[in-house]
Amino acid sequence: MKIILPVMSLEMGGGARFLYHLANALTDKGHDVEVIMPSKGAQVWPLRAKLTRVPELSPANIPYGDFILPNFYTTVGSAWASQKGKVVRLSLGYEPLWVPDTESAKQSYLIDAPILSISQWHRQLILQETGRNSTVISCGVDHHLFRPCPKRSSQTGRKNIFYILRNPALGYIWKGGEDFFNALSLLKGLDFEVTVTLTEATQLTGSFPCRTVYAASDQEMAALYGEADLFVYNSYFEAFGLPPLEAMACGTAVITTDCGGSRDYAHNGENCLVVPPSDINQLQQALHLLLTQDGERQRLASAGFAFAQAWTWQRTADQVEAFLLSL
Repeated sequence: MKIILPVMSLEMGGGARFLYHLANALTDKGHDVEVIMPSKGAQVWPLRAKLTRVPELSPANIPYGDFILPNFYTTVGSAWASQKGKVVRLSLGYEPLWVPDTESAKQSYLIDAPILSISQWHRQLILQETGRNSTVISCGVDHHLFRPCPKRSSQTGRKNIFYILRNPALGYIWKGGEDFFNALSLLKGLDFEVTVTLTEATQLTGSFPCRTVYAASDQEMAALYGEADLFVYNSYFEAFGLPPLEAMACGTAVITTDCGGSRDYAHNGENCLVVPPSDINQLQQALHLLLTQDGERQRLASAGFAFAQAWTWQRTADQVEAFLLSL
């Protein structure tokens, strides 16, 4: 099949990472995948699929294909107007929850095209807000990269917490960064280390000492997950939320909020700890438990690692392929 993926960019962030993994996995299955991206769009992820840069994502610049998979609300209109292939609306998050132009974002779900969503919570949200059902496909993990490695604490003697910080000034308040640091401030009498990676240009504020690192590749992210004793993810809402699953694959214990899409894989007390969004006290209690109870932390890490093995990008590509062939 000839599959067209119009994208705004392949920059750092979960949505772009999903797209490049999907494009590569479909290419590996023998499909002719072409990614169309504006010339100003950033690319930090390597592609095995064909990449074509265009001045803008206008209908004239969309190539012909069997299927066109717009995946952000700003890519849907041009894909639909081009009439150059069957459009499937791939949703990686319900955009009206966070973009300023909520009406345009909602309208992108109301075209006469089938919808793919990425979790059961995500499917229910789209159905509730638009009246349109969708088919759920799973996310995946690259297990060649995301796998266990020696813990940093084995050398330092201090438990290491890993956290991905998104810049609230760019609208990422819902990622919970302030809540995380407030919870840390409640941990008294414990000796531990916090490693923070910054996805955007973010100025760390506050008095809590952190080791700051920049991860420019999956390899670097995998090393940060793997060397940590504990990974914290405390978004208010996510269509899926890939980082906790990647941390599990690296053999690291996870604390996550009940942010919606994570329900497909985050099972409280079984393979991670789950706390309510924005509940700083419960987040602090979960942190205290896993920093002080080595056996419980290691049990959750082992269970998470075993659970994550079934989640692969090959499975995602299989699901997308089967769906497209059914149309």
